[in-house]
Parts: sequence; C-alpha cells; structure tokens
Amino acid sequence: MSKKERVKVTIDFIKAGFFSLLAALFGIFGFVVVHIDTIGLFQACACFGGVVCIAVIFYFLLKYLLKNLDDLEKMP
Repeated sequence: MSKKERVKVTIDFIKAGFFSLLAALFGIFGFVVVHIDTIGLFQACACFGGVVCIAVIFYFLLKYLLKNLDDLEKMP
C-alpha cells in the first residue's frame, strides 16, 4: 500500500469516527429531550460530560483530518 492510499484510508476512518460521534451526540440530545422532566443531577452531569468529551474528540479528529489532508495535498 502506498503512502497516498494509506492517507486516504486514514481519512475514511476519520470520517467514520465523525459520523459515530455525531450519532452519539444526537443520542444524548434525544435522551435529554425525552427525559427532560425526570432527569436527575447525576444524569444531567453525565450528559454534559458526554457532550464535552465528544466535543474534545471532534476537535482532535478535525485537527488530525486537516493534517492528513495537507499531507495528501503535498504528495505528487
């Protein structure tokens, strides 16, 4: 496998990671909307922590994706 193909496969995996994290984010928001009346303090903190974790992972995935796209652009 050439380096160019390896970078393309890595980008595909990053895209899959974006979609899974987006689905998880929608799941958290859906849970909050359905249980808004009965949600407890622990559940609210867990949801907030989950959203923060997902946002941090999104940030690092985006940074890694942009680095790989720059590498792919520089290849002949």
